Amino acid sequence: MTPMTTMALKHVPSHDARQCSGCGAEFVPSEDSGSRVFTLHGGHEFTALLCGGCHSKWSHGSLLTLKGPIGA
Repeated sequence: MTPMTTMALKHVPSHDARQCSGCGAEFVPSEDSGSRVFTLHGGHEFTALLCGGCHSKWSHGSLLTLKGPIGA
């Protein structure tokens, strides 16, 4: 059986103060309206929080390097 990898990008409001994994923008939970959580499932689960700007750049073909603490 071939291993399967899935990728998802959806809006999930942040419930705690976190930084964008792309640009480092601070998220204030009560004002979070544009963040997207990028999730990659395969051998290991990988998640990263993206601000609206980084999500837009990535979805339009720009290379995005993720940094900072990554995890759920």
